[in-house]
Amino acid sequence: MRAQIKWELEDPYNLIVFIFGFIMLGITFFSGLTSNDTVFMIAGPDSVIVSESAKNIGLTLPRLGVEEYTIFALTGALLVSLMLRYDRDTRVAKSVYSLPVRNHSVVLSKALSAMVLLFLASVLPAFLAFIYIHGDVPDLIGRALFDEGFLAGYLLYWAMMVLYVVSLSALVAMLSPNTFASLLGSITLLYVPLVLKLRSLPPAVIDDAFFKAYTTQFYPSDRIAAFLDGSFNVGLLLPVVMLGIALILSEWRDVS
Repeated sequence: MRAQIKWELEDPYNLIVFIFGFIMLGITFFSGLTSNDTVFMIAGPDSVIVSESAKNIGLTLPRLGVEEYTIFALTGALLVSLMLRYDRDTRVAKSVYSLPVRNHSVVLSKALSAMVLLFLASVLPAFLAFIYIHGDVPDLIGRALFDEGFLAGYLLYWAMMVLYVVSLSALVAMLSPNTFASLLGSITLLYVPLVLKLRSLPPAVIDDAFFKAYTTQFYPSDRIAAFLDGSFNVGLLLPVVMLGIALILSEWRDVS
């Protein structure tokens, strides 16, 4: 599996999609932070002012709005479709799947590779934009990320988003006859919650849980617990089930 993941991470087509996502998400994150005209006023003891200021800065960490989610979903769908369907369409899969490993192991390695690339394409530009905008207050950045617990919650936020997008796209890819159908089906299903304004599905349910946890809870551990409580079923359980079904289907389906 390690060799397969390394091969996928070095594939030029996958790297092109990664660069696309990295650049486009970076632009939208930076644009969103620079256009944010929110002003907050805090009164009280110095310790309260510092704590609340750090929390407010932490809440400006780039998350997925409509524009950001569109790019994020497109990047994830492209990565998964290329990894799981394109090699089948070009018959490369006949050699890959003829290796002495189970089909589900190959599919799982491809899904993990897509998760790594999508996670890095999202988190890296988000932190770069955040640090560039707030770089004049490094102490508050450090306090927000570590003392207020935003770093752990923020990484978990992206992990859930990545897991959902890749798992759904992988399931669609296993059910699709070709790369085009896989890409079209994945984008459609990923974008339906935005079109129908469904708050019970990602990205809204995960984003709402994150915001609620970090605005209603005081201690970092309580914030993480509240975040998981509000997003576990759809942010973790549902994606794991979808990925499991995709792995089962990979054992039943032919590579062609």
